[in-house]
Formats: sequence, structure tokens, C-alpha cells
Amino acid sequence: MSLVLTMGLPQFSSAHVVSGYLSGQATIGENPTLFSGNLIIGSSGELFLGSDDTRLQKTYRIFHIGDYVGEAGARVHLSVTNNSNTHGSRGFLDIVGTATGRTEIVLDMFHGWDGSPIDVARAHLKDSDENAFFMEECYYNGRRAQLRSRIESNDRVWFIAELPPITACLPIILQKQNNTLVVDNNPTSNGGYTFSYYKWYRNDVLVHEGGWGSGLGGVYNVGRGQTLNTFDTYHVIVIDQDGEEHFSCPYNPTIFNPEPRIIAYPNPTTIDQSLVVVDVETDDEELLKNGVITVYQILGRTFGETRTNGHRITPIQLPAVVGTYLLRFVSGDYQTTLRVIIQ
Repeated sequence: MSLVLTMGLPQFSSAHVVSGYLSGQATIGENPTLFSGNLIIGSSGELFLGSDDTRLQKTYRIFHIGDYVGEAGARVHLSVTNNSNTHGSRGFLDIVGTATGRTEIVLDMFHGWDGSPIDVARAHLKDSDENAFFMEECYYNGRRAQLRSRIESNDRVWFIAELPPITACLPIILQKQNNTLVVDNNPTSNGGYTFSYYKWYRNDVLVHEGGWGSGLGGVYNVGRGQTLNTFDTYHVIVIDQDGEEHFSCPYNPTIFNPEPRIIAYPNPTTIDQSLVVVDVETDDEELLKNGVITVYQILGRTFGETRTNGHRITPIQLPAVVGTYLLRFVSGDYQTTLRVIIQ
């Protein structure tokens, strides 16, 4: 069923709307509105919340008894005024149940925003999907804004947060495999800093802290067999040896191919063409950076080693002698062996 909402009732009165499916456009402007059931906004649905009357701060909201689902492509337009605060704003979406799906928040922000957090939606069951709402990063009053979420008791709250200016952050977060992030603590590559203490934040919530020697504060790991979420945004507050505080640039994890594909060609080759190429097909830059290829004769004799140095393609010179050779690729905890034949 299609749900049509166009509110034009007298000021400060309320409206009651039963649950339904929104597939077109609907506007709630002059009145608080109560949903008594579940609400689904379809992929073409757009809901507009807000009014020009600043006296109605925190009253232009949906009180929603039930669960909310936003299909991919759904949009909710919110209007925020300069008398909004961290406890609500005009166009506030209040969900008593859970929020799931993928709804884009389109924000009409007032001029002069000072960077203070602004709440725009709340779901009263914390098992709601933290990615149920998203917003493209944008600038208001010269400040970079992003939609984040946090947990308050049993509630999940989505809010607008200011991100540090790009020029004021250090690009020091590195990813190791699919479950680990580390801080670059090498002064030759991080701008000359030596860090002693670390505070890790995921989506603006503190998740880990400590010194390098106490609990490996410079390392954040989600656990063996777990994978970092690409929708999460991480940043780190670091303290250097002089006690100065610095901010890392925001980092969104990347999922690497779980197993690299490594081949050597041509194989077999000949005495005249004893140069082979090792191709390491992977998205894991750290694996390529630290890779070492060692040549063995099948009885165990070694013929030197070659480093990949971050390159996917590495030429390897084999002895110009007929036989079977082993190419062992090692990088960190990963290793594999290729068999190459010279005819």
C-alpha cells in the first residue's frame, strides 16, 4: 500500500498515521506526527521533515511506534535550525523499535554551524543497524560534517559530527590484513614523530587505548577470524614523546583478497630463457612490501633471494641448468612455494 503524508493542520496540533509503505514523496511540516506501526520507505520514497517556524524546535519529529526500514535509495530530508542542540532538532526522526536498511539523510543545515554535534535520529533498540542511515560528507560553514552513530543505554543515536580539517590530521593509520590497524610510529615515514600513547576511535566512540608497551596501544585488532567493517571510520588521537597531542586522518578499512594468487611464468621454461616472472595478485600492499622470493634446487641448495619491494611483478633469474626449482614466497606470516621446471 502507498502512504501519502501531506500535513497542513493548525499549528501545534498533532496527527496520527497508521503504518505503511512510502513509495512516493511525503512532507511533514506543521505538526508532530505519530506512527502506530511499522514504516517502510521504499527505494523511490522520500520523506521531508521540518518547517520554517523556529519556535517548533524539537517538535517537528516522527514518533514512531514500531520498526523502521529504509530500502536502498530511500531518503529522509531533515531541516536543522541554529537553535537545535545535542538533544534534538527540527525534523528529528524518533523510532521506538529498530532501524534497519540503508536510508540517506539529506540535511538542510543552518548557516553558522559551530561544529557542535547535532542529533538527527534515534532508535530505542540498540540492535538497530548502525549503518541504517548515512550521509555524504559535506561542508557547512567551512566545517567538514559526517553522519555518525553512538549507543546511549539501549538507544542508537545518529548525529552530525565535525571531522578535523584534512590539513590538521596525520595519515598514520596503516592496515595489516583484514582484521588489524596500526599506527605508523616510524619517524622517517610519519613526519618525524615518536608516539607514546594512543586512543583509538571507531565512529567517534573510544574502542581502545594504551601505550605501545602496555596492551599494544598502537595496534587495533578486531580478533582472529573477524574482519574490519568497511563502513566504519577510524581515527586515533596520539601523544608524542613531548606530550603533544595529534589527530590521525580518518581511515575506512579495505577488505583484501583473503588469499593472494601467485604464479610463475613461463613454466616450464628453457635454459636459453631461464628468466621467469613471479606475479603476486593481491590487494594487500603490506604483503607486497615485505615479500621475499627465494630460489631452491629441489635437493635443498639455495640460489639467492629477491625482494618484491611493493611490486606485484618480480623477475627471477634461475640457474641455466636443466632441472626442477622451487620458488618460495614469504611475507610476514604468509608463505607459499611454486615449482618451476627448466627443460
